[in-house]
Amino acid sequence: MNMKIIFMLFFIFLVCIIPSSFAEEESEKFIWKNTTLESEYFAHLQAQVRNADGSLVSIIETTNCEYLLGNRTDVAWSALPLKQVIEISNQKYEMKQLEQIEKVSPTVSSQNLMAPFHIGYELDGRYIPVFNAQASEYLVEYGDIVTVKWTILKKI
Repeated sequence: MNMKIIFMLFFIFLVCIIPSSFAEEESEKFIWKNTTLESEYFAHLQAQVRNADGSLVSIIETTNCEYLLGNRTDVAWSALPLKQVIEISNQKYEMKQLEQIEKVSPTVSSQNLMAPFHIGYELDGRYIPVFNAQASEYLVEYGDIVTVKWTILKKI
């Protein structure tokens, strides 16, 4: 099957599944806000892809991130370890960092498209994302190692 068709079907699947998962909880509203230095949070994501022998395949970086408004974000934020307090333009920020390492499993196809990244927590058997990052899409293969490094600032 043509790879472009597979990628298009995967993209359509993602677009269709995300809104339906949020529709299950009609009583709660999920409001997302972009992270900027003017907002409460600012986030930066870097994803490194290395092949099985450790050679660098690609690096993806973005500040195209968003956070969930409300106390859920505070719960996830409090679980992250404090790296340091910094000052940017006379504004103080707490800086926290998180590194996630994932080896691409044999259950994925030989070419797998990856792009969205999340930080969240599990509540009553349900995963609740509170920080999202939309990076450029990239391909990974079985055996690749993806290292995702988050840096998140919160105004003090």
